[in-house]
Amino acid sequence: MKHSVGLDVPLKEISICVVDNDGQTIALGTCPADPEGVAGWFRNRSLTPHRLFSS
Repeated sequence: MKHSVGLDVPLKEISICVVDNDGQTIALGTCPADPEGVAGWFRNRSLTPHRLFSS
């Protein structure tokens, strides 16, 4: 299943929302504002996003 991801990217912590094709929320959370923090957040949940949106 394909998932889309919305990211709110301030300086210290990133808020993440993952939704499926039907718009249902799959996961919500935060992670450190660095590439490894974001990658680790997805790895820990076994998620591979299809599309990322940033605000």
